[in-house]
Amino acid sequence: MIQFTQPYKKRPIRFLELWESHGWRIKIYGISTQAEYPPDTLVQTAKKIAQQQLPQPAVTDKYYGIAYIIVHEGENGDYVLVDWWYDQDIVQHHNYGAPKGSNTLKYHWPSGPGFCVWELAICWFEREAWLETVLKHPQHPDIEGYLQRRLHTDI
Repeated sequence: MIQFTQPYKKRPIRFLELWESHGWRIKIYGISTQAEYPPDTLVQTAKKIAQQQLPQPAVTDKYYGIAYIIVHEGENGDYVLVDWWYDQDIVQHHNYGAPKGSNTLKYHWPSGPGFCVWELAICWFEREAWLETVLKHPQHPDIEGYLQRRLHTDI
């Protein structure tokens, strides 16, 4: 029988801001086990990581300059996910993390994981927003409409 150490508990998922950097327009989301929002220091770290990770130029025939970041102050670690839309319907996904108390987030830490259930909720929301505003309107994709769709809930 499977045994879990902790019961499921809702976490606040908050849209933090629409941030523009180096030609990219980026939705930033926060999740925290400790408070309503993750600490600002973690959000600032996420922005620095994104500036290093996001390709340049931001807009090409395959890149649209549209991304989303998830900043997650977790139970046992801190995580930053940097994702951007590529080639119509693909998300480029990059994971960073560190054990609780560490100040340095590392790429692909821990090795193997992609998303937790709370992060996946944001990814699904972003998928639905992209599908409804962009992919279903190939002649006139509504990028501004996509950027205005934002998740702000407890899951």
